[in-house]
Amino acid sequence: MSALLETPHGRDQHDLVAAHAVPDSLLLLDKEERAALERWARGEAGSRSRDAMLKEAQSVGLGIERAERLCQRLLQEGWISRREELKGGNWLWKTIAWRDLRRLQGLLGITHAEQRKQARQAMLEQAWQWLHERGNVQQTLLDPDLLDELTLALKALEEDKSLRADVLEARLGLLRALAAWHDSGQQGLRRNFALYARDLTKSLSASEWRWLDALFDLERLNIASFAQVGWLSGDLVFSWQGRRLELAPLQCIGLPLDDLLVADALTAPRQWWLIENRTSFELQARQRQAGVALLWMPGRPSSAWLATVSHLLQLAPAPAWISADADPAGVDIACTVGSRWEQAGLAWEPYQMGLAQWQSTTQRWPLNAHDRRLLGVLLARPSLPASLRPLCEAMQTEGRKAEQEAWL
Repeated sequence: MSALLETPHGRDQHDLVAAHAVPDSLLLLDKEERAALERWARGEAGSRSRDAMLKEAQSVGLGIERAERLCQRLLQEGWISRREELKGGNWLWKTIAWRDLRRLQGLLGITHAEQRKQARQAMLEQAWQWLHERGNVQQTLLDPDLLDELTLALKALEEDKSLRADVLEARLGLLRALAAWHDSGQQGLRRNFALYARDLTKSLSASEWRWLDALFDLERLNIASFAQVGWLSGDLVFSWQGRRLELAPLQCIGLPLDDLLVADALTAPRQWWLIENRTSFELQARQRQAGVALLWMPGRPSSAWLATVSHLLQLAPAPAWISADADPAGVDIACTVGSRWEQAGLAWEPYQMGLAQWQSTTQRWPLNAHDRRLLGVLLARPSLPASLRPLCEAMQTEGRKAEQEAWL
């Protein structure tokens, strides 16, 4: 048995400590002993009381006698010093003090506060670097709204100092998975995204879904809670192998995209009118003109929605009005959707989203960095419609944007 050095503290107290230095290796431990020692060594406290240590030992299945023996071994092997008190002729220990808590924590795989802080900082720095590099790729491939959302999400994670390291790491992984899902053109239900992100359809917890919902427009990113739906209004008649559906009696109706994609006939309207804002779409549906078919355009449309539009144009070719917000994203969306008409050899034009509407509104929403960057991309496009170029130039000059609900 190792020799112990005694340091008296008055008549009834003394400290005991091993005569040798703190060891470089950990003593042999069974499962319960290791669990108890990990409890004892967790945190930054330099000393622990006997009562607290025995209580923690019992919580992991280590009885009082075994906990006492483990404490004695820690003393003999040089990991602790021990304060003892003389009671009824017997020396009873009251507290222990760690001789090298950092070394013990390292051997047990326990990270201390400074290590956790450094690890957290390293994870965040890598995430910011990733987001910066992603933002520097060709802008036409990016959804500027997603860049905004990723930036805000990363800022929120950085500001939440209470997040455990494993939670922070998991959420940073979800940000990367969300970006990869978007960049590779994926689409599907939430279970499909969970499978894509973590190889299990139920791998995301309810709190993780709430966190994603609070920061991202998941529907826009093609992560649907339910089957995607196309909303239409007008004097349209669909047919599926002779089975007909007439829309004229209804104000508007939502039909699953999968069903629209297999329709085999559709009466052609005189004019298609696509409207981005849902409130504006419903208002116009209540007062629609004869021969005009309305289609709600859900923000930045998914590839499934765009494929459905192309199918509808094959069945019912007609020119289009496209009404989106008077902001850089709205202009980009209008051009993206309008390209489906161009591919079909049909005409389209921006409608109720030009310079006149932008100038007349009282909205004064400032452009952000992504808006300005997207404006530069739009203005550099030779294919930018002539009617939208003055709007883009005015937004760039005055640094503001507007939403179509203000006038449509």
